[in-house]
Amino acid sequence: MSTNSNTNLSSNTIKFNSKRIIDMTVGDPMKNILKFALPLFLSNLLMQFYNLTDIAIVGNALGDDALSAVGAVSTIYSLFISLCFGMSNGFSIVIAKHFGACDYKKMRKAVGNTILIFVVWGVLIKVVSLLTLKPLMHALNTPPELFDEAYGYISIILSFMIFSFAYNVQAGIMRALGNSKDPLLFLMVSTVTNVGLDLLFVYVFKWGIRGAALATGLSFVLAAVFAFVFIVKKVPELRLSRSDFKVDKNLMIDLFTSGLSFAMMFTIVNLGTLILQSAINGFGKTIIAAHTTARKVSELCMMPLSTLATTLATFSGQNHGAGKHLRVWKGIKKSLLLSYGVIIIMIFIIYFFGRSIVTGLSGSESSKLISTAVLYLKFDLPFYFVLAILLFTRSSLQGLGSKIVPLVASIMELVLKIATVGFLAKHYGYWGIIVCEPISWILCSIFNVIAFFMNHNIRNAMREAKLSKKSKIKLSSADTNESLSD
Repeated sequence: MSTNSNTNLSSNTIKFNSKRIIDMTVGDPMKNILKFALPLFLSNLLMQFYNLTDIAIVGNALGDDALSAVGAVSTIYSLFISLCFGMSNGFSIVIAKHFGACDYKKMRKAVGNTILIFVVWGVLIKVVSLLTLKPLMHALNTPPELFDEAYGYISIILSFMIFSFAYNVQAGIMRALGNSKDPLLFLMVSTVTNVGLDLLFVYVFKWGIRGAALATGLSFVLAAVFAFVFIVKKVPELRLSRSDFKVDKNLMIDLFTSGLSFAMMFTIVNLGTLILQSAINGFGKTIIAAHTTARKVSELCMMPLSTLATTLATFSGQNHGAGKHLRVWKGIKKSLLLSYGVIIIMIFIIYFFGRSIVTGLSGSESSKLISTAVLYLKFDLPFYFVLAILLFTRSSLQGLGSKIVPLVASIMELVLKIATVGFLAKHYGYWGIIVCEPISWILCSIFNVIAFFMNHNIRNAMREAKLSKKSKIKLSSADTNESLSD
């Protein structure tokens, strides 16, 4: 692709700015993956900083009860945002496929149709989330003494959710084209704003956890608006004409089913977590706060894996469009080697410094809270070697256009979490919660690995590679024999 940034919207040819766009169908797979993953990792780090800021400020400024109120409803937000985040991920896979196939006319139309779906889906999810909030909180056994504070916090967060969706859609579109740098800029500004508003609303204005929620919501607005203005002014490749917004039935179906597959997968996973939370809420405020803190640390530890998984989804999508399926397998192998090195480092950090990390994050002096959170982390972290396999194969399958297999694996995970609440948590207490995810990771990864190697695109690519290798060996052998006879 040319480095010229001019865009010819009337044809199927676009000259891209190579400083922003990465074509993952050519060049060394690992180099492409790292170039894309580093800005994405920093973006994910900032997103975690978003969440950790709320937890740290709430825990240190308002105490364990406020921290428990946030933790008691955090899975509700995760459930609804997964419906939005999943859709945006599914959209980006379809866009990446057409980009990889160099069908830029179809790519622009996919972007236009994505925006149409976003408007309808975003409004629908916002209305449903606010209408079902109190029934969900009751179903989660939210402690009565935490209910009002927790409701005030989560209702504000959900009111601003459409702006978070808007940001994720715009970031997903840009990442589909291999651009993970500019979304990082949007989050940098938004995160600084979030921290400043958190301190202002909680410490100065004394607005409690509602102030923390408002700070996060306003930061969502800033991220979405900044992304829109930046794309309009600085990314000519994504300037659309009126015809790009015309509904394309087949394309709309592809976008919606791809997005819905992702959304349902994330929702099923989060629904399982929601079910687990109902059991955790029955263990009392100390365990709720401990689990909330431990989950925030574990999400931070998972970030390198989730970053590489998201990268592999785009990598697989582009190479699927280009018909280069063997590159997908090569990308997975190199990503696994990299992730295993990172996991070893994280295990060392948690085993030697986990207690200090939990204490600093929670702001608590409760020995039970701290020891419970550390126990969760020390048990789960070694199973990240399995989690990496699960995430990488699942993301790659999604990039290859598989919509059923990842959904089935997610349903398996949901069933296991329901079993945990029904049996393990009842008989073994919090230990039942701790062992749940490692068990589900092992079983789901086995299923995903089998499905990956049974994928017809991967099988055909590997068969062709073997035939090519045999041909080269025969040619080499023939050349050797000819040389000896001479």
